[in-house]
Amino acid sequence: MSIALKASDILARLPHRHPMVLLDRVEDLNYGKSATGIKNITISDPVFQGHFPNNPVYPGVYIIEASAQLCGLLLGSPTGEDGPVLGYLASVRKFKFITPVYPGDVLSIQARAGVSHANLADFSVDIKVSGKIVASGSLALARIDPDPST
Repeated sequence: MSIALKASDILARLPHRHPMVLLDRVEDLNYGKSATGIKNITISDPVFQGHFPNNPVYPGVYIIEASAQLCGLLLGSPTGEDGPVLGYLASVRKFKFITPVYPGDVLSIQARAGVSHANLADFSVDIKVSGKIVASGSLALARIDPDPST
């Protein structure tokens, strides 16, 4: 079953808050399988004050973080009743940045779940702007049990 998430749904399912919640919406979420998320890049983002003032380029580390947040949503439940997904970015592998990302671009982040081992889950991601891949790679997330006594 595929669902879409608006900003308030994303906030209910992730622990991130401003300025670190980076997804604007999720268009296609198939729990445990795949998802497509959207990140609008705007010149008003505070990161552009220093990266770089005369040539604004969206930082790769933020692209990776937006991708990791989408992958985190894949770890959750369809209802979101279990609260925010608690997990940590455990690994970034073979990430390639093909084209710089600028204000005005719309990132379409496509994540696919791979193999999971205990609390560690692997994902592959492709990030596109106007249908062209601008970055891709593999991430691993470590899911954290919110109740350490279990």
